[in-house]
Amino acid sequence: MSTDPRPERTLGQLVASATEDISALIRSEIALAKAEIAVQAKKGGVAAGLLAGAAVVLFYSVYFIFITLAEGIQAMGLPRWASFLIVTVLMLLVAAVLGWLGVRKMKTVQPSPDKAIASTQQSVAGIKAALANPGTVVPAPPPSWDPRVAKAMSNRPTASVSATRATPPATPASSADTTVIDTTGTTGKPDPSRDA
Repeated sequence: MSTDPRPERTLGQLVASATEDISALIRSEIALAKAEIAVQAKKGGVAAGLLAGAAVVLFYSVYFIFITLAEGIQAMGLPRWASFLIVTVLMLLVAAVLGWLGVRKMKTVQPSPDKAIASTQQSVAGIKAALANPGTVVPAPPPSWDPRVAKAMSNRPTASVSATRATPPATPASSADTTVIDTTGTTGKPDPSRDA
C-alpha cells in the first residue's frame, strides 16, 4: 500500500499537466528572449545615436579641414582666390575618382539571385522525378551540418571504405544535375519505409 496521501493521477491528467508545463516553459522562454532582445536593442540604439553624432561632427569638420588647407596655401604666398580654387579642384578630382570607382563597382552587381533560382529549379525537378517514379528515387543524403552525419563519419573506419562499398544504381535522369552520396553504407536500394 502506498503511503503517499495524494491520489494517483490518470494518464489524461498527466498529459494535460505535461502540456501545460511545456506551454508555460515555451511562454517563459519567449518572454526571456524578448527581455534579452529589448536590453540589447536599447544598447544598440544608444550606440547608433552616438555613432550618428560622431558622423555629424565629422561631416562638419571636413569643411573646416578644406578651409584650413586653403588658408595654408594662401600663407605660402598665393592669392586667396587661387588657394580656394586649388582646394576646390582637388575636391572635385577626389569626387570624380570616387564616382568612377562606384560606377565600375555598380556594373558588377547582379540583381538576380542566380544560385537560389538554380537551387529551386533543381528541387522542383527532384520533386517531379519523385512524383513520377515513386519509390525509385534514392533519398537525398542528410546535410553535412547534421550531427548524425558527423557522428556516422567519425564512427566509420577510414581504411579503404570506398573499395568495399557498392555504388548506388543510376536514378531516373532529370533535367537538373544531381549528385547522390551514399552515407548509409547500403548498396543503394531505396528504403520503402522512407516513401511514406
